[in-house]
Amino acid sequence: MLDTIVETIRDKNTRWEGLVQLKELETSDDIERFIHYCEDSFWLIRWAVIEKIGDLKLTGCLDTLFEKLADNDNHVRKNTQKAIIKCTKDNIKPIINNLESSNQYITLFCRTFLAKHLDKYQDTIQESLFLNSWIISNQLLHIIFLEKKEKAENILIKATKIKNTEKHAIMMLALIQSKKGISHFISLFRTKPALKRHIIQAILTMDPSLVYPILIDYINQPKIKKTIQEIIIKCGKPIVPYIIQSLHKKPFTEELIYCLNKTTITVPVYTLLEKKVSKYPILAKKINLINLKPK
Repeated sequence: MLDTIVETIRDKNTRWEGLVQLKELETSDDIERFIHYCEDSFWLIRWAVIEKIGDLKLTGCLDTLFEKLADNDNHVRKNTQKAIIKCTKDNIKPIINNLESSNQYITLFCRTFLAKHLDKYQDTIQESLFLNSWIISNQLLHIIFLEKKEKAENILIKATKIKNTEKHAIMMLALIQSKKGISHFISLFRTKPALKRHIIQAILTMDPSLVYPILIDYINQPKIKKTIQEIIIKCGKPIVPYIIQSLHKKPFTEELIYCLNKTTITVPVYTLLEKKVSKYPILAKKINLINLKPK
């Protein structure tokens, strides 16, 4: 039946009649013939057959449809996009799975579709985020991050617990300046030594006026004191002015002096330290300014 219709379309004298016949076709058992005509040399036949595949929701043709996203005819490419959307209306997993395609036309279509319909298919997308390959999971995470920003905080925190996405999720939390993320970084720093360097890089990416005071506040908790001290020391020069600001606070003094002695102090920061010690004489008994003076 399809072969006869296609030949009717191919003849310019009966073309319109053939297109009407194809439009009225209600069923098809011969998937292979539809796939065959997706590769026809005549663009109008490719265009018409692909449109019909979408109307009939022939999911068995999906692999071919994804390939036709790179068709050399613009009309065919547009109809292909519409056909894929119709075929995946009730199941977008084929679109998600094709995020790891090496074909840029396919990945661009998939990313664009998922970004546009993120809310509509959020349950499927979030489920796939934690169950797919490294490539797909991180593609999905990146789409969520770009579209949701701060609203993605809870998903990003969950993603730090998955091997495939942990590193990207940590950096994304830093980029959205997540306060929740800071406490989570501390937990990961304690339990996943392999992530320590990545966590420090993320912290150094954040707004210093946000992240460093919060870190310093945590140093008063006995169970994580050593962890916080290690993080502070690894943060290095950028955190030193914030250490100096809090030196006079009794709960922090001894712990922060320990960190101060392990960091490098620049000349401008040393001037701040001198002023601090002169303002709070009790610090003079605890801090050896000579040892800390930049050489």
